[in-house]
Amino acid sequence: MLMCAVHAMAQGSAAAVGRVARYVEQLGSYDAQFDIEAEGFEASGSYAVAGDVYHIKLQQAEVFSDGKCRYEVDHERKEVNIDVVDLSSRNVLDNPTRCFDFVGEDYNVEIVDEAAERITLRITAREDAFEGEIFLTADLKGKPLQLEYKLYDDVITVKVSSITSRKTKIASYSQSMFKDYDVIDFR
Repeated sequence: MLMCAVHAMAQGSAAAVGRVARYVEQLGSYDAQFDIEAEGFEASGSYAVAGDVYHIKLQQAEVFSDGKCRYEVDHERKEVNIDVVDLSSRNVLDNPTRCFDFVGEDYNVEIVDEAAERITLRITAREDAFEGEIFLTADLKGKPLQLEYKLYDDVITVKVSSITSRKTKIASYSQSMFKDYDVIDFR
């Protein structure tokens, strides 16, 4: 009897994480607005995704990615850091193209809270990569509502205020846009 209950919970959590992945996949290219909270820090931002290409705006910073390179622009310091994209990252601020895709063998997923209109999943990496815990809250159709990242004593909460399909091209990085910025290339 206990094994049947555990199996049913596993199927329920797999179905829930699958709904979220399908919801976001069906949007195709999309825009998201979010609010972020961490210890002593609050901000609002946005990001746009099309395949592996993305553009993030958060306060005085922008991040552009062409799917291979990540261009992190700090407008306050007038600095651009260039690095290789970590396509395996599921952190919305590092790689929003994968932040809602936890389907497959790499993650353990369990339901930690279920209400009439939403579900919260606890997601942990199965092997090697220690990413802490990720709590994903979505409505019952799979629309993402919140991501919470917990690593040691650090907690970062990202509330998704809107997520909609995008019909226009995503802004891309061009060195000419930042002529007077210092460029640091880590590639």
